[in-house]
Amino acid sequence: MLALQRVVRSRVGELTRLRNEVSTTERWIMSSEREKEKTVNYDVRVVDSKISELEKFLFFADAKVKQANAITEVDIEADVDVLLAPLT
Repeated sequence: MLALQRVVRSRVGELTRLRNEVSTTERWIMSSEREKEKTVNYDVRVVDSKISELEKFLFFADAKVKQANAITEVDIEADVDVLLAPLT
């Protein structure tokens, strides 16, 4: 599960960079006046929807991992008084 979460987090980062960097193409047109022309490469709403879906998955997966960790009991054989005793 943790490996899948890491891959999904990486994918969210890639999609976010994609959305921010190459969603549009800007081009300057040099005629009598300088004009900037923006061309949309793809619908940003589709990318945002995919990012939201992946983040929702991460939220639920993280909640399930935390829930599983909360009920897992770990037995450690150690004397806490000796471990936390002051230096003498």
